[in-house]
Amino acid sequence: MLKNKYRFIYMILLGIIFVLLVELFNREHQKTNDLLLKLILGSIISCILWEGNIRIDHWLNIKYPWLSKPKTRLTIQLIVTPIYTALTLKILLLAAEIVQTKETLFQRRPPPHDPIFLPALLLAFIIFLTDISVHFFRAWKQSIIDAERYKTERTEAQLHVLKNQLNPHFLFNNLSVLSSLVYQNQNKAVSFISELAKVYRYVIESNNKEIILLKEEIEFINHYVYLLKIRFDNSFSCSIKIEDNLLKYYILPMSLQILVENAIQHNEASQQRPLKVNIYSSDNCLLIENNIQSRIEDKESSKLGLLNIQSRYSYITTEKVQFSRDENTFKVILPLILK
Repeated sequence: MLKNKYRFIYMILLGIIFVLLVELFNREHQKTNDLLLKLILGSIISCILWEGNIRIDHWLNIKYPWLSKPKTRLTIQLIVTPIYTALTLKILLLAAEIVQTKETLFQRRPPPHDPIFLPALLLAFIIFLTDISVHFFRAWKQSIIDAERYKTERTEAQLHVLKNQLNPHFLFNNLSVLSSLVYQNQNKAVSFISELAKVYRYVIESNNKEIILLKEEIEFINHYVYLLKIRFDNSFSCSIKIEDNLLKYYILPMSLQILVENAIQHNEASQQRPLKVNIYSSDNCLLIENNIQSRIEDKESSKLGLLNIQSRYSYITTEKVQFSRDENTFKVILPLILK
């Protein structure tokens, strides 16, 4: 719809143009005062009709959006708009004639047909249908833009997840741990290889999924944490406590891995200062906490991983991802999704 500051000017101009067109084809000579009164009345009628239809359109946009309920919206629009326009136009033309003739409603003798009503109604329908069509196609065009933006952001988020997990640094660290285990404890090395394979299998299988069962994500993070515990020994610990009834809910794939990796990346983990991550459930949400013990050489975080999680959640649910931080603890709250 037109912006407020231009809308009323457009309405008044339409009313004036219509009156002038009627007068152009009217053979009777009109006095200047009569024409001026008709222009004023025509502008008022145009404003009332247009503003009323705008209000109806706004209400329908809320109740029956074009993109989510197109058939219902079209049906209701084709019923409500013509009825409102026809009845309102008839009443306003009657009121305008009474003002012009200075006759009361009871003194007025209605003509066999109103020569202005049908042309005015046709013009009103053409204008309103054109405006509604423009509004619909703008919404449709915006939905295409949003869909393309979502695809781009989803691809970028997936690439970021893969980089977090499959980057050479991660692979190098795990191979270094594995090479040490081969000489020190071959049985443990075999277990390490098995867990590493499960981690990479999950990464590949979940790559094209928008959401995944919380149960599967928890199983994955257990494999991932196993690798981290061998790598950091007693310098790192992760506690996971999830209510069984919540395992049927869904979550973004690898979102827990990003948050655990984020905690390791930005905090010191040593025998003297062990890093502790707690993952637990509360009120249909998943909470991920870690103690804050920033690295001395730690650079300012780009927060790319956290922003990616927020962005991906925004396309799936209206629930918001929440972050909080105090002197000792960094906390993330992920809403669980019920299909």
